[in-house]
Amino acid sequence: MSRPHIEFVQSQVLPFRKGLYGGARPEVEVRTLSIDNEAGDSSTQIRWPVGFRRAEPEYLDVDEEFFVLEGELEINGRAYRKHDYAHLPRGYLRQIQSSAKGAVTLTFFSGEPHVVKADRAGNNFDPRRLVEHIDTRAHGRMTNVAEAFNTPGWDPTGSFHKDLFTDPYTGERTWLIGMAPHWSTSLCEVHPVVEEEYSILGDLCFPIGNFRDGAYFWRPPGIEHGPFATWGGTLHLVRCRGGPFATEWHDSQRTEWFPEYKPILPPEYQECVRRAGQDNLREPNY
Repeated sequence: MSRPHIEFVQSQVLPFRKGLYGGARPEVEVRTLSIDNEAGDSSTQIRWPVGFRRAEPEYLDVDEEFFVLEGELEINGRAYRKHDYAHLPRGYLRQIQSSAKGAVTLTFFSGEPHVVKADRAGNNFDPRRLVEHIDTRAHGRMTNVAEAFNTPGWDPTGSFHKDLFTDPYTGERTWLIGMAPHWSTSLCEVHPVVEEEYSILGDLCFPIGNFRDGAYFWRPPGIEHGPFATWGGTLHLVRCRGGPFATEWHDSQRTEWFPEYKPILPPEYQECVRRAGQDNLREPNY
């Protein structure tokens, strides 16, 4: 995995560009959150235009995983509305796709996506890796959090987790995490795998800044981070890559409720932040 360490950027400062890389969907607009320029896997926001429609059967040659941020998509007659989720493995057949009113999705690809026109699923399609649809609002909360995430000694009080996908072969997973208003911890964390996170709603105070709606990070393994606190509560989508998730806990200094924004970013992201200026850091107006 050769993606750069990004921690963190408000995605609103990054540009949308026309067309999906690899040429699969020239109709859409794409904001690249992070990408492996060698392997081709990426994390993106996709803006689906009003009236988008594809009626010819096709599949992608890579996995597509998505979470609807706003609007609505329809695939094979199934509606995906706000906060719905799917993990569609490579070779999954799309008979028809549309978005009558447009949509914005948080979308992850396992490689550079290419369309294959076909009237049946690809030979490499694996139904064990399919999560066709989850309405995350109605989806049940996990009760065995410490065990499932290999985090012994952790008290999850004030937080909740919803498991969305666990790869049956690698143990990599995707989940939602939420924290209640005024939740905080005095501990730091270290993970043996990549941790990737996107803020859907709310705020979370890191030592390097306040992670608000639309914020994103890609953190390589073995980097200590924390402690954390939230003023108004949060809802985040989280992924781990490189194997099953686990956590080591380290004692830390006092939680910082008023952190200065001091991100770790590659040069092109630094330039986007510089151009956005203080608008990138603005608190809500009252």
